[in-house]
Amino acid sequence: MFYWLSTYSRASLSLAGIAIAGLAVWLAVTSTGNIAIDQLQQTAQARLALYESTLRAAVDRYRYLPYVVSRNHDIADIVSGNGNADITNRYLEKVNERSGAAALYVMDHTGTTVAASNWNTPDNYLGKNYGFRPYFKESLAGQDGFFYGIGVTTGRSGLFISHPISKDGEIIGVVAVKLELDELEQNWQGGGETVFVSDADSVIILTSRSDWKYRTIRPLTVTERDRILRNRQYSGQELLPLHMDEKPSGDDDIVKIGNEQFLFDVKPISGSDWNLFYLTPMDYVAERRTSALLITIIGSGLILLTVLFLRERELKLASQRKSLEFARIQALNARLEQEIGERRKTEAELRGTQDELVQAGKLAALGQMSAAIAHEINQPIAAIRTFCASAKLLLERGKPEKLGPNISQISALTERMGAITGQLKTFSRKSTGVLEPVNIKSALDNVIQFLSSQLHNEGCVLEQKEFDGKLIVHADLVRIEQVFLNIIRNALDAMDGDLEKRIVVELSNARDQATIRISDTGPGIDKASLGLLFDPFFTTKDPGQGVGLGLSVTYGIVRDFGGTIRAYNRADGGACFEIQLPLMRGDQTS
Repeated sequence: MFYWLSTYSRASLSLAGIAIAGLAVWLAVTSTGNIAIDQLQQTAQARLALYESTLRAAVDRYRYLPYVVSRNHDIADIVSGNGNADITNRYLEKVNERSGAAALYVMDHTGTTVAASNWNTPDNYLGKNYGFRPYFKESLAGQDGFFYGIGVTTGRSGLFISHPISKDGEIIGVVAVKLELDELEQNWQGGGETVFVSDADSVIILTSRSDWKYRTIRPLTVTERDRILRNRQYSGQELLPLHMDEKPSGDDDIVKIGNEQFLFDVKPISGSDWNLFYLTPMDYVAERRTSALLITIIGSGLILLTVLFLRERELKLASQRKSLEFARIQALNARLEQEIGERRKTEAELRGTQDELVQAGKLAALGQMSAAIAHEINQPIAAIRTFCASAKLLLERGKPEKLGPNISQISALTERMGAITGQLKTFSRKSTGVLEPVNIKSALDNVIQFLSSQLHNEGCVLEQKEFDGKLIVHADLVRIEQVFLNIIRNALDAMDGDLEKRIVVELSNARDQATIRISDTGPGIDKASLGLLFDPFFTTKDPGQGVGLGLSVTYGIVRDFGGTIRAYNRADGGACFEIQLPLMRGDQTS
């Protein structure tokens, strides 16, 4: 099997093995790292979306508040100098207490606070001027303000959202709400993941790592620092850069911060100029790469040692092969002769089995037909007994002249039984009987008349849709009637136990095809059984109630006449059997 190994020296195999092992190690480490990074990126995107939705939910719940407060007439009055400060302060205090914000306050057109929810606290905003804040300037210009910074009064950071106060079409002041997002940051820190938010100047304002807060993603320009100082946005903070080294390994999505490497993903937060960052430590990727490196090296070494061992073993066995070659050929010839004999024996057994299968198929078909005839012949026998009993009664009463109808009925029933039992020959081989024109409507009328007493006894209404024309098909009347008998009897069985039983028979023709639909109001046919209805011995009835041959025989009869049959569930409940048979040309009318 490994004869080719003996043609190479140990040195050449070793060099080739080392080269292949090196390539395998490189491929394994690279592919493992790429797979790990893809997995981390998928996880990061999902986590980033979750963090963004959490942050937006925390902010959006307060966006409406300045607008709602600005619509209050007392607020407009206090800005105009006509309101009651005590009433306005208490109103703001109550609203702020309900909303859960840090503070809610109102400023006049100069930026001086004239009412505040924290009016009764030592560090309240009353009388303080915030006209230098960007959010005040934005709202005074008619826009909603959105600003994050450290409070000049409280020294606590927060998000400021503002809305202009208008009166008679003129902006007279600004209402603002301050949100402190400390609880959100604490939740982030408790999660153990690295996530932070930066503002438009790349200053980190919210983060799961407290030592990164008020650090910058990139060094700030002189213009940016001057603007931040004018706005007193981050008072007391040095705003040192975080020293992010992007693409340390040539990868676009990898960043190095200090001695740590992260796989990062960023998502802009709609409705603001903030960006949300999610950083995944690269330790997991390094561990996967190291594991792949060790496994590949060990595996390659084992493969190389195995190859060398097999080479030595192959060299030892090479000398033995020549001496054993002749013996192997002889053994092979003997085995081939044995296999040829076994195959001949198997072929003979197969021919015998095929003959038995043919005979078994005939017996199975006869068994199916016999069971169907036994199933259908019970009512004629019962009817003959009834007519015989009636004839006996007429004889006992001395009225033999009235026996004629009874005898005619008995004769007709026996002919009917003879016609039914005559089908055994048809199902034992391909029918050679002469087919004749059959009127579908007449055949249906015969079956309905035959089953009328049973339908009456079981409380079933059989409705025939009106059809004025004739549907003439080339078939055998007895077997066509058997098809209708089987389907109607199955419909009766399906509605067993129902309070309302109804069978509808509908005839139609189109494109040289006669269509017969027989539907019922039963529970319908479950999906698992629809594809098996016409298989021999398949039945949904309880054991002892049927052998599963009726629909199989029906299918065979319809197919012999060149037609098709299918079953389906109606939209308004119940099952429907649809039979299509080719019409005889020149005989169909409508």
